[in-house]
Amino acid sequence: MKKVGYIILTIILIIPFNLKALEIEGLNSKYVIVYNQDEDKIIYEKNSNEKTSIASLTKIMTTLVAIENIKDLNEKVTITSAMLNQIPYDASVAGLKVGDTLTYDELLYSSMIPSGADATQALAISLTGSIKNFVKKMNDKAKELDMENTNFINTTGLDEEGHYSTAKDVLTLLNHALKNETFKKYFEATTNNYTLSNGIVLKSTLKYYNNLGYDLSYVIGSKTGYTGNAGLCLGTLSKIDSTNIITISINAPYENKNKNVMDLNTIYTSLKKNYSKINIIEEDQILKTLETKYAKEDKTRIRATENITKYIEKPFKEEDVKIEYEGEEIIKSTTEKGTEIGKFKIYYKNEFISEVPAIISEELHFSLWSYLKENIIYYILLLLIILGTVNIMKKPKKKRRVK
Repeated sequence: MKKVGYIILTIILIIPFNLKALEIEGLNSKYVIVYNQDEDKIIYEKNSNEKTSIASLTKIMTTLVAIENIKDLNEKVTITSAMLNQIPYDASVAGLKVGDTLTYDELLYSSMIPSGADATQALAISLTGSIKNFVKKMNDKAKELDMENTNFINTTGLDEEGHYSTAKDVLTLLNHALKNETFKKYFEATTNNYTLSNGIVLKSTLKYYNNLGYDLSYVIGSKTGYTGNAGLCLGTLSKIDSTNIITISINAPYENKNKNVMDLNTIYTSLKKNYSKINIIEEDQILKTLETKYAKEDKTRIRATENITKYIEKPFKEEDVKIEYEGEEIIKSTTEKGTEIGKFKIYYKNEFISEVPAIISEELHFSLWSYLKENIIYYILLLLIILGTVNIMKKPKKKRRVK
């Protein structure tokens, strides 16, 4: 029996368990990842490490690399025939024509809002001289971001052998790009239409879906995409329960052009149902009670100086909160209010949440009686020594006899 037990234990240890914090049913997309940006935590993933075509999600990288190589957003670029070459008739374009003169700022809007292949190629050629040179910069950036399962062949995301990524790599890219305030401006602009100086109206795909009756008011910014190999793709930043959530979905079937948006709403509904932002620790909550020394107060309570909040799976269980304290155990009466005496480590369901300072939150008052009571033996001994010394000094000296 012992041998059988060892075999079972070995099997348990060898089998890789894929533990997910959330299960989402009914998703159309083949590759999905959902990420809590505020807490740097993946909430859900499905085939997120598998290589696939990513369509116009490619333009997240194109736009970011362009921004990093543009010196002046107001500098003007004249569209040439070379910039519009080899763009398939069915590719998504902004509608630029040879001879149009636009600023880099306008080209970036044109790249993101309507996912314009003409704009991305104009950016690439004007900044580096050729598509090939620009793509090299894209791949260099991918290496810099440790996107190990990504390789770019073009700037548009059109299907081409050797052009691939994964949902997780695209998440890495978008999460990084959103830290660039200039990129974020264009990404967030995808929720509305925008008119170029030449009169072209860049129409927001997100606005189109809103008009179909989908409530996407929680979406801050998005990048859509579609090719035959990649299917319907969507990368979004959303605000759900005051939490920034990034969602990447790839390869939803192209039926009624909205399976990717259906998935986004399914994810949103699931998060609203199963997750909420909770104060794990409330401001002014007592975290620790410590003994005092030489104070009128026998004990002092250490309170939380702020709310400690986390986006967690429902229901919240207070008993799953664990608080570890490292610091002084006995507080002297001379310790002033506001003094840092140690630190607290906060855990929820054994997951580390935060480390916060332990700060004296109450005034302490010196107690003479407490001081004397604790030191009475010392003072009695001192008094006895003093009295003994005085007696010795008062004792008369013997006179010497004179012979």
